[in-house]
Amino acid sequence: MTDDIPDIRLVASDMDGTLLDGDGNVPDAFWPLLDDLERAGVLFAPASGRQYQTLVEVFGERPGLVFIAENGTNVVREGVTIAIEPLDRESVEPVVAWARGEAGVGDAGDAQPAGLVVCGARSAYIERVDPEFVSHVQRYYAALEVVDDVLEASRHDDVLKLAVYDHGRAEERTGPAVRALGLDVDVVVSGANWVDVMRRGVNKGRALERLQRELGVTREQTMAFGDYLNDLELVEAAGWSYAVENAHPLVRERARHGAPANTEGGVLTTIRAVLPHLGR
Repeated sequence: MTDDIPDIRLVASDMDGTLLDGDGNVPDAFWPLLDDLERAGVLFAPASGRQYQTLVEVFGERPGLVFIAENGTNVVREGVTIAIEPLDRESVEPVVAWARGEAGVGDAGDAQPAGLVVCGARSAYIERVDPEFVSHVQRYYAALEVVDDVLEASRHDDVLKLAVYDHGRAEERTGPAVRALGLDVDVVVSGANWVDVMRRGVNKGRALERLQRELGVTREQTMAFGDYLNDLELVEAAGWSYAVENAHPLVRERARHGAPANTEGGVLTTIRAVLPHLGR
């Protein structure tokens, strides 16, 4: 590398609101960029709250990819699990009981039960069967089972996280309500309508640091992109950290740099700008 081009060896990016476009799709221009990254020896890691199986469905299994799935609770490279950090069963059951008894108020003012996804390593599990909720969850969980009892169905699976769907504002209502249960877990608002419950201390940043050690990559050789509160630790773990223009204010505050919005292809244009040698 020349003095003015950083020696980037690893790029990690959040998906929704960051890499994905306004329609929730991977931009067409990403695929030739990924080819260029691979040829340059730079690994790319989708870092998402999405399920590992869903990320594989989107990206396929490629040598230049490492998956940071389920908000960092499951890290996989070339089909081999590098790290998996499930919740204790003692933390799962109270949240399930709370969700079953909780009624949220939707945007139209109607009462609706909280939507809970029990996110296992083999599959995600839901009890609610209303088509709107099922359709929404299917976007994020390719391996999904509708069951009578999520506790029983997940008993022999590693529960990586619990995802609660809030029909209103997750940051203002569901996040504080789940924290009030007083469990020894981390409760993270991962989107405008989603709250994730994970093992204490587990997050995308911790997963990225684990990956750096595994690959022999330093913080200053790492580039990361994020937009929401579950990306705070991710951007803090990278020397070259970027918040897209549409990011939550706290993410823009923690990241070292800014990037154009996801709707403007901010991740792609920033990588090309910082690493102009790609494809040459």
